[in-house]
Amino acid sequence: MLTDELLARLRAMEPFSHLGDEQFAALLAETTICDAAVGELLIRPDENDRDHLVLIGGHLEVRRSVKTSPGSEDIHLDRVHPGEGVGAMALLSAVPHHASVMALTPSRYLRINGDRVDEMLAWLESFAGDLRNDPRLRHRLDLIRQTTALQRLPLERVCAAFNAMRPVNVEAGQTIVRQGEHGDAYYLLESGCAEVWCDDPMTGETACVNKLGTGDSFGEEALLLGGFRTATVTMTTPGVLLRLEKHDFDALMKPDLVGELTAEQAHEMITNGSARWLDCRYEMEYEESRIPGALLMPLDSLRQTCATLDPAQAYIVYCRSGRRSVGATFLLRERGFQAWSMIGGIRDWPYSVEGEAHA
Repeated sequence: MLTDELLARLRAMEPFSHLGDEQFAALLAETTICDAAVGELLIRPDENDRDHLVLIGGHLEVRRSVKTSPGSEDIHLDRVHPGEGVGAMALLSAVPHHASVMALTPSRYLRINGDRVDEMLAWLESFAGDLRNDPRLRHRLDLIRQTTALQRLPLERVCAAFNAMRPVNVEAGQTIVRQGEHGDAYYLLESGCAEVWCDDPMTGETACVNKLGTGDSFGEEALLLGGFRTATVTMTTPGVLLRLEKHDFDALMKPDLVGELTAEQAHEMITNGSARWLDCRYEMEYEESRIPGALLMPLDSLRQTCATLDPAQAYIVYCRSGRRSVGATFLLRERGFQAWSMIGGIRDWPYSVEGEAHA
C-alpha cells in the first residue's frame, strides 16, 4: 500500500499527471508493488518491455549496449536511485530495447502497464479541447470508455461513436422501446434505472426479465438482426440515455463487434478444442436437431444466463440461419466473452447433427 505522500508524488509525475482522477485510480488498481533482491533482473535484455518502472527504494543499474560501428558495440551503465528525502521516486519510462535493469541493492518498485497509460493518454487527447471545463462530458466519456462493447473498437471509431451519440432526457414510467416495434437506435444508460419486459410467445404472459442501470446498454438485437424489438424497456426512474442511430451503429460498431466464421472454420476450432458450441435457439428447436456437444442458451434469455458461462472459454454461437447468432455473439462480446457467430447456422451445417429428428 502506497502512503498518501507517495501517491501524491506519483500523481504529480508525468505522464501520470495528465490522467483524469478516474483513470489514475483505475491504473493504480492494476498496479502492484514489487520487491527485488540484490542481483535480480527487473527487465531482461531479450524482453521487449514497455512498462513504466517507478523506483520507491533501493538502487538499480540499467545496462545498455550501443552499436558504434559494424561488428562493435559499447556498454553504457546508468545507476538509478530515488534520490534524497522520504518518499522520493525515480521513473524509468523508456527502457531501450535490448537493455537490462538489475537491482544493485534490495529494492522496491511499481510496475505500471505502459500500454494502458498510452491508451488512456490517447483517449484523453482525442477529446482534450472538449473536456477541460465540462465535468458532465468527462463523466459521459468515462462511461463510454468503460462499456465493454466500445472497448473493442479502434480509438478513432469510439471517438466517432461518442460524437454521434445524442443525450435524451427520460422520465420514470416512460417506455423507450416496445416489443414488436422496428429497431432504429442503440441506447446506453448514462443515468437512471430501467426494466426489461418480455411477452412469452408460448404462454402470452409478460414478465420482467432484467433490470438495467448506469452503464448498461440495449437495443442492439433488433439492429443486428435487421428486425423488430425483442423486449420492452421502461424507465423506473428519471434518467439520461445516450442514443446512437442505426446508420451510425451499423457503420461504427457492428463491423468490429460481430465476428463470423464459416462452418469449416468453426468445425476446425471445435475439433482442436479451442472453442465450445453455444446454441441460441429455442428449446423446441434444440430438441429437434442440434450440433453434438452444444450448450443451449436461448437468445431471449442470454442477458441473464450468460453469467453462468466460463469467461475463459471461447464460444461459437449458432442458430437456424445465422441471424439470431449474430445478436447473441454481440451480447456475449459486449460482456467480455470471446465469441463468434457461425455463418448459415445449422441449416447450412455440413457435418453430423443429433436430436429427435435424427434418432
